[in-house]
Amino acid sequence: MIGRTSRNIVALGVAAVMVMAVCSGGAFAADPDPKGLLGKMSAEIAKLDSYEINGDAYADARLAAGQIIEHPSQVRLRLRKPGTLRLTNTDTENTKEIFFNDGILTVYSRLENFYAQTKIPKDIESAVTFAIDEIGIDAPLLDFVSTNVSENLLQAAGEVRYLGTSLIREKVHHHIGLRGPEVDMQIWISADGPPLPGKVVMTSKWEGGSPRFVAFLTWDTSPSIPTDSVRFEPPQGATEIEFLLDSQD
Repeated sequence: MIGRTSRNIVALGVAAVMVMAVCSGGAFAADPDPKGLLGKMSAEIAKLDSYEINGDAYADARLAAGQIIEHPSQVRLRLRKPGTLRLTNTDTENTKEIFFNDGILTVYSRLENFYAQTKIPKDIESAVTFAIDEIGIDAPLLDFVSTNVSENLLQAAGEVRYLGTSLIREKVHHHIGLRGPEVDMQIWISADGPPLPGKVVMTSKWEGGSPRFVAFLTWDTSPSIPTDSVRFEPPQGATEIEFLLDSQD
C-alpha cells in the first residue's frame, strides 16, 4: 500500500512537471538574449519617422529630514524626423519643456517663465547630446532618442541580464536589467506587438536611499504632430536667459 502511494505521488509529480513544461514552452527552453532584445527595440525605434510617447513618471526626492518621497509627473515626447522634438514634463507646480525645431534648441520653465535658446544646425540626436552633455539636463526619455538606442545603453552597462517576463497593464513584456557603475536600469520591452519599451526604471546606486526614476510608457507610432505643436513661441512676459554650460563650471 505504501509503495503504491509513493508511485502515485511520483506519477503526479512527473505529470505536473510535464504540464509546466508545456505551459512554459519547454522545460529547458533557453532565455532570450537580452542584448538581442535591446537590438530589436533599437531597430524598431530607429525605423520610425515620427512617434509620440506618453507616460506616468515617478521620481524619488529626499526631504530635509531624510525621508525619501515619490514625486509624480506626466511626461510627453513628440518627435518627427529629421529635426523636430518636444519633451514636456508636467506636475501640479510646473511644466518644463525642451523644444528642438528649425535648428533651435529651447528649454523653458513655466513657473519662472524663463527660457533659453541656442542654435544647433544639426539633427535631433545632436540636440539631445548637447542637452545632456553640455547643459546637464536630466530627462531619461531622451535615452530613447537615438539612431542606435541599444548601443548607447550597452556602452554604459557592465552587465546585462534577462529577468523573465512581466505583465504590465495587461500586456506581456520582456524584463531586462542593465548594471552600470553609477546607475542601474531596468527596461520592460513589449512581447506583444512591436518591441517597444513599456516601462523603465533607473536607480542611482550611490545616492542616499538609492532614489529611482520610474516611467510607464505608451507609444503612438503614427501620430499627428502639427508644426505649431512643436514650435516654441515665448509666452507673454517670458524672459530669455543664457544657458549655463557644464563646460563653463
